[in-house]
Amino acid sequence: MDVHPSKVIRASIGWIMEFTSDLNENPGKVVGKVRQHPPGDALERMVARFHAMGLTLPFPKGVYRFKTFEEADAWEMKHRIAAAVKRLRDHQR
Repeated sequence: MDVHPSKVIRASIGWIMEFTSDLNENPGKVVGKVRQHPPGDALERMVARFHAMGLTLPFPKGVYRFKTFEEADAWEMKHRIAAAVKRLRDHQR
């Protein structure tokens, strides 16, 4: 066999195989690779799926400051109940 020894692989059962891959070859598409997206794109896709499912937060976005935990819990409960009532009305229509 006229093959350079560096291109020959000896299998455990005694067969001789020739290494045929060209390392300079640039494949067009590789199976199993995932395109990397910026983290912002992933967040936008997640928000789009969230809105497509019809889900919204039960209270407005923003930063809220409360003097006590009880005040914060009451405010949150008020907004959750209002969101549930709105969802129920929309479902009944």
